[in-house]
Amino acid sequence: MFERTKALDLIERAMDTDPYCPVCHAPTAIQDEDGLIYLRCSTDLHPSGFLGRIGATYLPHLRHELVDLRLGAAA
Repeated sequence: MFERTKALDLIERAMDTDPYCPVCHAPTAIQDEDGLIYLRCSTDLHPSGFLGRIGATYLPHLRHELVDLRLGAAA
């Protein structure tokens, strides 16, 4: 299981290292997907409009897995 301080340190370093998406230059955001903590492009979270959804499909916006909390929950 990740220690809280280690997990927070990983998240803070990721936000400092990649504050903006290299594809569209939108701010990055932290998102929890069923126990997986990701650093993702904020426009990739909710692409709007037809062109936004097509662009999100063909242009790989920033998405890094930071912490897997599911390992700690099973222990």
